[in-house]
Amino acid sequence: MPTLHEFKDRDACADALAATLAEQLRAGIAENGRATLVLSGGSSPIGLFERLALIELDWSRVTVLPSDERWVAPDQPESNEAALREHLLYGPGNAARLFGLYRDKPTPIDAQAELDAELAQLPRLFDAVVLGMGEDGHTASLFPDAANIEACMTSNAECVVPEREGDGPARISLSLNRLLATRALHLLFFGDAKRRVYNMAGEPGPAIEYPVRGVIHQSHVPVDVYWSD
Repeated sequence: MPTLHEFKDRDACADALAATLAEQLRAGIAENGRATLVLSGGSSPIGLFERLALIELDWSRVTVLPSDERWVAPDQPESNEAALREHLLYGPGNAARLFGLYRDKPTPIDAQAELDAELAQLPRLFDAVVLGMGEDGHTASLFPDAANIEACMTSNAECVVPEREGDGPARISLSLNRLLATRALHLLFFGDAKRRVYNMAGEPGPAIEYPVRGVIHQSHVPVDVYWSD
């Protein structure tokens, strides 16, 4: 099971995870000359991004990419890439290379083969991945209500496109198998409601019910959970 780190407040949680990620990136740079960091979208990691941005390390050797993306242009407020540009790519963090998942194609399916080829050029093992979790148990854009969630959870492709009705723009996501190909894996979420979901997902059961189970119950890489109320 994952290692749970509980904090007195969200600022302390973000501070601790930022410091951990910085050390993991420095280790990757020292070992391989470069490092790759995957970051989740949503509002929860914004404080983390802002702390990371101000940490001194050789950001010019770091590639940052979102775990998933809404199919909107990068200048739109719903875009995870836009959040990374606004909250991480400034100060020292501005030197990082951003690998966005959006391409100027009508749908994510139209861009999936192109993205698979480009993602395959990144190092096979990421240095660190930070994922979030929704109150429905989704992580990245692996949603329990996606018609193809089972295929998304088992795919060996670099990225997957969840088939969902409504709920805003279409999405694309790194596949679970690609997200687990990392030296360090972190799960960040806040609040009692999500803590209850996390506890339920920690019980045995199908991963398609709570896709975050695919993170919690795997044995590929240890998971560190960062939580505050």
